[in-house]
Amino acid sequence: MKMRHPTTRWQDAWRVPRVAFYLLGRPSDLVPYLRYGLSSKHTPLKLGMPWWSFGAVKAVGDFVTESMDAFEFGSGGSTLFLARRVKAVTCVEDSDQWAMAVETKACETGLNNIRIVTEHFDFASDAAFAESSYFNALGGQKFDLIVVDGQEWSTKVRPLCFWRAEEFVKPGGAIVVDDSWRYPEIEEKNKAIRFEKHKGVGYCRRGVTSTSVFFY
Repeated sequence: MKMRHPTTRWQDAWRVPRVAFYLLGRPSDLVPYLRYGLSSKHTPLKLGMPWWSFGAVKAVGDFVTESMDAFEFGSGGSTLFLARRVKAVTCVEDSDQWAMAVETKACETGLNNIRIVTEHFDFASDAAFAESSYFNALGGQKFDLIVVDGQEWSTKVRPLCFWRAEEFVKPGGAIVVDDSWRYPEIEEKNKAIRFEKHKGVGYCRRGVTSTSVFFY
């Protein structure tokens, strides 16, 4: 499940040695991790930054241009990050309350190129996800960048979103999959020309994750 408001939990203690080992090999990430990864004062939405690994944030930031259209399964800090860099961002969101929070933050920062479509779906009982309006929100338009994120509970729905996204990504475009370490099936089955897996720490993340970018 996508955590929209990261909080510290004592159960996260197991992540400490893994993070320490990672930072030994990537000391350049130490300062941003201490500033943005550990502090509970920040959330991705407050920062206006994606909840991805630092490497993926840079890769996507370098890839997108002001002429591009982006689509997201889910919304949040990544929505604001993209809206500052592309022509328009369309998101599908399952929560009215969260959609309003993102829209409010976008308004506060002067971003008017975001459109959030709310399609309710109960991820606690994820039967018939492929027939849901949420899953089928991609339709009628192709995009330069598609982000696969959003809610997920007991059943893996992001691989389904990814394979759906492959039908709607433009040639020369890209698909971003957050927490891609959970989905080896996506690496095994995709139509991408190439992909990059960016493993590491990130904004508001206390542990190590991986965010993958697939290029078409």
